[in-house]
Amino acid sequence: MMSLWGILILCFLAQWDAVMSEDMMPPDIQNRNQSTVCFPRLPLDFKEMAKKLMLACSKKGYRVPIIDFSQNSSYTLRENLTMGNPFFAFAELLSSLSPPVLKPNATTEDRKIAEKMRNCSSLGQMIELMRNTTDVNLCFMRAFLSPLAWTVITQNGTDLDQNNLMKLLWAAKPFLETMPPSNFVLPPISQSSQLGAMMKMFGDMFNGLSDDQRNEIIGWMKERVGESKFNCISNLPPQKPPNGTGPTPPCPPKIQWLNSDVLPMMGPFLSRMPLEEVNSIPKEALCAFFSSPNFSLSFRNVGGIQPSLGRALLQRLKQECSSADSFPQQVERLGSLACYFDGFQSLNANLSKKLLSQLDTCDNSDIAKVKSQLVQNIIQNAPPSREILQSLGSAVSVLTPSKLSGFTPDDLKNTLANLSQANWNPAQAKTLAKKLLDETKNISSEKLLSLGSVVRGVSSDVLRNAKAQGLLGNEALKNISEKMSSLQKRALLEAFRHDVNASELVKEVPDSLLRSLSLSTLDKANLTSVDQLDGHSWTRAQSAFLVKKILGNKLNLTALRKLGQAVQGVSCEMIEKINRTDALEMVQVLDESFDWLSRVQIRCAAQKLFASLEEQRPGYFNEITKSELQAIPAILLIQLPVEKIQNLSDSVCTTFLEKMRQANLSSLPNNAPSRLALTRRAIKCLGPNVPDLSAAAILSLGPLVCELEPAWISSLNPKALNETLQALASCQQIPQQNREQLFGLLTKTYGDPSNWSEDDMRTLGPLLLLNDNAVRSLPFKSWLVSSLSDLMNSLPIQPMGSPKEFRNWFDISALRRKLFELKTASPPQSRRKRGVISALSVPTLAVIEDLGPGNVYWTAVQLSNMTTQTFREALPILGGIANYTAEQLSVFRAKALEVWGSVSMLNDSQIGELGCISQSFSSEEFCNVSISTLDTLELLNTCNFTQPQRAGVWQAFQKGTGKNVTDLGEISLVGLGQFICGLKPALIDQLNSTAFREAVEVVGRAPCPLNIIERLKEKAVAVFGKPETWTEAQAGIMGNIIAGLSAAEFGSLSSTALPFIQSFAIPLITPDRLAMLSANQLKALGPDNAAMITDAQRGGLRPEQNTALDEAIGVPAQRDSGSTVPPAPQPQTGGVPAMDSMAGYMVLMQVIMLMLCGFFGLGD
Repeated sequence: MMSLWGILILCFLAQWDAVMSEDMMPPDIQNRNQSTVCFPRLPLDFKEMAKKLMLACSKKGYRVPIIDFSQNSSYTLRENLTMGNPFFAFAELLSSLSPPVLKPNATTEDRKIAEKMRNCSSLGQMIELMRNTTDVNLCFMRAFLSPLAWTVITQNGTDLDQNNLMKLLWAAKPFLETMPPSNFVLPPISQSSQLGAMMKMFGDMFNGLSDDQRNEIIGWMKERVGESKFNCISNLPPQKPPNGTGPTPPCPPKIQWLNSDVLPMMGPFLSRMPLEEVNSIPKEALCAFFSSPNFSLSFRNVGGIQPSLGRALLQRLKQECSSADSFPQQVERLGSLACYFDGFQSLNANLSKKLLSQLDTCDNSDIAKVKSQLVQNIIQNAPPSREILQSLGSAVSVLTPSKLSGFTPDDLKNTLANLSQANWNPAQAKTLAKKLLDETKNISSEKLLSLGSVVRGVSSDVLRNAKAQGLLGNEALKNISEKMSSLQKRALLEAFRHDVNASELVKEVPDSLLRSLSLSTLDKANLTSVDQLDGHSWTRAQSAFLVKKILGNKLNLTALRKLGQAVQGVSCEMIEKINRTDALEMVQVLDESFDWLSRVQIRCAAQKLFASLEEQRPGYFNEITKSELQAIPAILLIQLPVEKIQNLSDSVCTTFLEKMRQANLSSLPNNAPSRLALTRRAIKCLGPNVPDLSAAAILSLGPLVCELEPAWISSLNPKALNETLQALASCQQIPQQNREQLFGLLTKTYGDPSNWSEDDMRTLGPLLLLNDNAVRSLPFKSWLVSSLSDLMNSLPIQPMGSPKEFRNWFDISALRRKLFELKTASPPQSRRKRGVISALSVPTLAVIEDLGPGNVYWTAVQLSNMTTQTFREALPILGGIANYTAEQLSVFRAKALEVWGSVSMLNDSQIGELGCISQSFSSEEFCNVSISTLDTLELLNTCNFTQPQRAGVWQAFQKGTGKNVTDLGEISLVGLGQFICGLKPALIDQLNSTAFREAVEVVGRAPCPLNIIERLKEKAVAVFGKPETWTEAQAGIMGNIIAGLSAAEFGSLSSTALPFIQSFAIPLITPDRLAMLSANQLKALGPDNAAMITDAQRGGLRPEQNTALDEAIGVPAQRDSGSTVPPAPQPQTGGVPAMDSMAGYMVLMQVIMLMLCGFFGLGD
């Protein structure tokens, strides 16, 4: 065996040869070797980058190759060397992966690969070897070489020929697909062929790129074109070219860089261009591009096109490159631009089919209306047939249940491949399933899987009879289970439990079903290792159960890395027990699972980290270095106490601003003092001369832009002010105290919103929501409906029941009302002169479909004018709305009776169709109907029934099924939902204990009155034991049942279990019972639960308890009159920064004391 010194000498000679051959050869020889892609210097973070990609290969199930590197020099020896074959690093990284199953010896294939890699003399040769390797090893080799390939492109891209660039781009693709946006650095190449190759690769990656990365690529392309075609520099200071002929001038504000050569290169990135760039495309270039094959390829299946961009581009194509008559003939070539085609009403059946085929990726607000009209164009003069169904594609889902029932079973069976891919509401799916299954009680695995999305209409009784064979382990099961309701999933799982044991069930079911498994099933599944948890989707309660079962209360870093989504179950107690020396590494691991962390976990991890660092070095944050600050994840850094934020050194400003750009502020309460402290510290880093700050400097604040105070914003120069206001339109939250002044600044800058242009509305729309009166006062304009619809569609969905401290600032009630008024306005001809909006008197099906949830604004008089046919066809929409007024429900009741006769004549299917309109029936009327299926109850479960109505529904179900309380199994309890509240309190005790144990999480969501909740609590105690013994997982599945605990029981709950209580249950706890919690227990509730406590509940707490609650939330104590953050300094126009008010006060006091001491002679 060769000695260590021999190995070192050989490595040194190989390295010396590589360096000398590159640095000391004559220039002409170097030029001749340009075609050879040499190994680059290994990047400093290469090991981490490559290992991350290789771990992804391992998680995909690829076998890790076994490479014997015992006789090779170590990676640590070579990592500082400049060039040479990096095979040794590949071998060591492979050995560090520790996959779950390793073969003890290398295979023949492994040894061949190792030998070939060792003998490679260049990166290009190694890439060629990789491209000719079997799939087994390809993933790991490509993961290893991918960062190296991108390094070569970014460092030497301009020197590469086309062949080598294509080779390197192929190898680099996995690295680019996982590169964080903050590290997205693009090469300074400018040759047209190279740009085309780069954009082709980026186009292939388009769907996996973030918006920031897409914008970065567009900006990079503009810079490259400006430099090569216009000899100017975009967004950069003038640069001196290598030949010394003088600096390259900056590009003018508007250059027409999107010419006929560049447009075909842009591909799908054209869908993300700024509107002003699209408007600047020369007519000749645009029309030439439109007539080329590249046009349709650029917009094929590209989702997320901004509506204003889509409409503007279509308008130009129609007016400048076609004619009104010929343009509709081009619909097949429009791709996703077809989403904004505006002449669909007049298309014939043939063109309607062609346009419909382009709309699958559309997500604009009015697309349902467009599809509905196109389908009407196609079917209006054609009888139901198989050909019609096939021609509709995915738009077949706009057909009403009555139209679907007109097709024969054979037509449906012959087009099931298409029907199974469409999105159906329950009424449609039930209609289709009934015709396809023909009352079948037993269904084969093949038949069930073939239904696809139609499975939503299969009854739970049929699913309970399914067989595991042919379903478990089948990929198609994942697809159909994602379309199932909660009841359907439970019914199918019950069927599986009859055929397989718990271990096999947990191993084989897809994640969409896994999350519906009870804790008792998981307990029987013999899960003993964290390796079995990663890669699966768990609920928070399941995670808490599994983490506790496998790890107890002891958490180590190795286990933490493998938890995956089960990290949700890590308690604060476990975080606190991590060794202090491991705290930093722990939070870095947690940061990788940020999407699954709760606010209480983030808070606990931050407290653990900060305490550990301060113990390691007192005053740690006062003297923190750039590298130390860089090591702290942004999500933890924003949790710093105010005083530590204020005392951060100016020397770390660059790193601090970079961290703030990465930060997600949603873990902080809206009134957290740290929001303002972080903002002011970041502003201080920008420098004292506020009017001189550029727009780029302001936008470098990232999400802290949303926290800027209006007075400070108003001191910016006009360009920076405009861009700052436009950036504010993207904010998820704007401080309450800033909103009025901000709206004043907005109107001062852009004028009254009533006079805004369409472009203004597109750019600033969300800021309208700062003032409800501004929304209400908007006058009619031809483009207003589409603009406000686009705005509504762009707003994030607010989770139900979010506490005020963690709620998005958007209040969309005025916007919803305005859209209703505009969409139900009378035809334009009748208001042309005055612009007055007068209401439509008769609701039509098209308008009802367009309004969706906005149908709640119809007056009772308007609803009474609706025809019975419209009422029947619109039931899937109208029946899905729960918050009608009593007057509206009264009209709907009359319509239902007009269609079906008396309430007592209604059957299951009709009650299910009515949905929440059945809220208009009295409890006595419910007692006279018969409900025989759980599926009907599930459809009604989302509605707002009164307690007497729930009792009536329970009696209707008991009448229809003949079941008593003792007959209710797990599936019955799940299907009952809120109607379990209709049981008489004395009957709760008779519930089957086993069924209750399995279904308790669903039962806990029922909004029962307190007397019922208390009886459910007694049942829970009988099944799960005394509350003082309840674990985190058990507290998590109890839901509203928690509110039934007595004062003593509530006070006995473990502090570690308190943050796992479902937040929707917190407001139901009576004040006297909540008051039994100690201050420490109230702190342990965590931010989300503490924020759910109402003012009435707070009224029953002692001052120290209320202070503890505020601390748990992360806001100043409500009874404190002082501010936690000093007042904002006034913006400065020059000189030194303004002194903080507190610092100025202290200096003033010192001067006064010195004067006093001198005056009284106290200095002697």
